[in-house]
Amino acid sequence: MFFDDYTYNFVLGACARSPSVSTLWVGRQIHALIVKHGVESNILVPTTKIYFYASNKDIISARRVFDEMPKRSSVTWNAMISGYSSLKDGNKRYAFNALSLFNDMLVDASGIKPTDTTIVSVLSAVSQMGMLETGACIHGFAEKTVCSPEHDVFLGTGLVDMYSKCGCLDSALSVFWRMNQKNILTWTAMTTGLAIHGKGKQALEVLYKMGAYGVKPNEATFTSFLSACCHGGLVEEGLQLFHEMKRTFGVTPQIPHYGCIVDLLGRAGKLREAYDFIMRMPINPDIVMWRSLLGACKIHGDVVMGEKVGKFLLQLEERSCAELAPKSEDYVALSNVYALAEKWDEVETVRRKMKVKSILNKAGSSSVQTFSMAVL
Repeated sequence: MFFDDYTYNFVLGACARSPSVSTLWVGRQIHALIVKHGVESNILVPTTKIYFYASNKDIISARRVFDEMPKRSSVTWNAMISGYSSLKDGNKRYAFNALSLFNDMLVDASGIKPTDTTIVSVLSAVSQMGMLETGACIHGFAEKTVCSPEHDVFLGTGLVDMYSKCGCLDSALSVFWRMNQKNILTWTAMTTGLAIHGKGKQALEVLYKMGAYGVKPNEATFTSFLSACCHGGLVEEGLQLFHEMKRTFGVTPQIPHYGCIVDLLGRAGKLREAYDFIMRMPINPDIVMWRSLLGACKIHGDVVMGEKVGKFLLQLEERSCAELAPKSEDYVALSNVYALAEKWDEVETVRRKMKVKSILNKAGSSSVQTFSMAVL
């Protein structure tokens, strides 16, 4: 039986929609069959290969397929650019590659024009790099050549997210209120942006208006908002929203929401409140919450609470299997708490336990990279 290009295209698309180690292996075998049978006359086949590799985070293979294509469509460019922008890393090299490829698209001899999908992907890369001036240029470019964000909910949401993350809240709000249609992602991007920059009360006001527009916040909305409250130090706003999640919005809090509150209270130095909050939870706390509280104890110098939480963490690890395998950070954190109180005997005891259990401290590392961006 001989498979044609449509068969390969559909199977590769299925592998792309279910990324995993096994589907990556299957997709590579399909790629080999495509090369063997020479079934690449349909431009959709290599384009889908790019989409498949990018979805499975093998961006190097995706770029190799892209560079080898003699002809590309706008969908091809979009697959490669969105592949880069969807991969987030510490030094932002993928975001830079997405912007660089967008520049290449603009000057490509084939004359293929960016679409709304292209702009949304590029805005995501801009927001990761915090390049406000570049984002404003892309906004103007989109208004002139693609469409207005007022009439495209995805483009509008991308602009709201970009301006919010770049710290330009006035522009984000301007785009937000001019949009004729807003989805849950639009509202989440706007409220989160306000909260991150310390505009907690304004963020709550926007959130409460969602119902009037027929949009109901979901679990992800509250996770994003509560996380923003943590970083913005908005204790009252975060607690208020948490307590109203189920009562006002009908959303039952889950582990991520409880974790955000523990982090929020810990960052604010309310360590006893954070501990009591964990103990009153109707669901079992995870180890991340205890680690968050231990870290807060170290930051705020609460040795008594830190020792209590640290010992509890180590007991959890001793009773656990692979799921909660011993982590060097927990031992180091407890050791640091003791060091703050100058309890050097206890510091030595913790270090001895690490040595007995063959737990090695992880070495730190850092990297600095300089970016440049051509003017659009």
